[in-house]
Amino acid sequence: MRSVFRVAALGASMLALTVGAAPFIAGAADHLDAPSLGSLTAGSVRGDRDINDVYVFQGANTSKTVIAVTTNPAAGVLAPTIYGTNVRYNINVDNNGDLRPDVTYTARFGPRGSGPDSKQALTLTRNGMVVARGATGNTVQIGGTFRGKVFAGLRSDPFFFDLLGFRGSTGLGGRDRLCDSDPVDFFADLNTLGLVIEVPDAALGRHIGVWATTQELVNGSWVARDQMGRPAINTVFNHTAADKELFNVTPPAHQADAGKPFRKNVSDTLQALSALDTEGPYSAAQADALAGVLIPDVLTYDTATKAVGPLNGRALRDDVIDVELAITTGADPLALFADRDARGGINSDCVGPHHDYQSSWPYLGQPH
Repeated sequence: MRSVFRVAALGASMLALTVGAAPFIAGAADHLDAPSLGSLTAGSVRGDRDINDVYVFQGANTSKTVIAVTTNPAAGVLAPTIYGTNVRYNINVDNNGDLRPDVTYTARFGPRGSGPDSKQALTLTRNGMVVARGATGNTVQIGGTFRGKVFAGLRSDPFFFDLLGFRGSTGLGGRDRLCDSDPVDFFADLNTLGLVIEVPDAALGRHIGVWATTQELVNGSWVARDQMGRPAINTVFNHTAADKELFNVTPPAHQADAGKPFRKNVSDTLQALSALDTEGPYSAAQADALAGVLIPDVLTYDTATKAVGPLNGRALRDDVIDVELAITTGADPLALFADRDARGGINSDCVGPHHDYQSSWPYLGQPH
């Protein structure tokens, strides 16, 4: 029997199929998901407004929740290593189920100085009220009723995946097949910019939905640029440039509205991609029902528990790729350390979590 978990896991594993030809960051969750965020083929990346991943998990203090948002894919290689001074970085939290933000933390940044180790000024607001001031690269205390801390700066990219091995196993060209003698984590040496907050659970609520957005200041007005909750929703399920752009400016509360294409896009894609599964494709009714789980796109989490992605938060070490490969292709989850099982499904990429995650603040590893 197919499960909701199987469908929620479908997205990121199919991302490598849809954008596997890109030379760098193609296998991650939400990189360059719309043309306005840049194009690798055109040599233009607007990484300072491009959300890569969203993580929500229990902190080292189990009464606190950590939310991490990474931007600037392959920072220092393809994207800049500084935050945009004309960009707002928003962490949105819904705690009453109406898909509208009840709590919004917004980070703004000033220009970087001239020295090689210079920093950017950081201002953090909660629902419009300033709760922290400091600089990138430093731990900054969050004041007000709900005290916590915030960090923003260059970190190791926490995402892990043998992208080139996957291309080889699926006939897309590239390095050896998955799980050959020397599997390689494509993201192990890449950096990103990490915005991390840690606050008491009470600052957010018990059962929450989380998504990140970026906005750019254009001619005196704030214009929506990128949006992400769960991994790979926009990248995989919306196929036209117009739908991708529309998705990034449509709030979750309106993503399932009549006249919006997103739920149908998910349903149609699920029926097409599920043909890869040995169980056969979804019926239209099954796909439509499961599309209702993925749209609206918010990352749900019970703050009283440990994160277990993708339906209850997302921790840095969650091996979403192995789960997604096995479930999507119908592989035997007990056939460990083999790229294909007896039924032909892809079971694993044979790379695991990075070794540089930190067990305490700020959790993301030091930059390379």
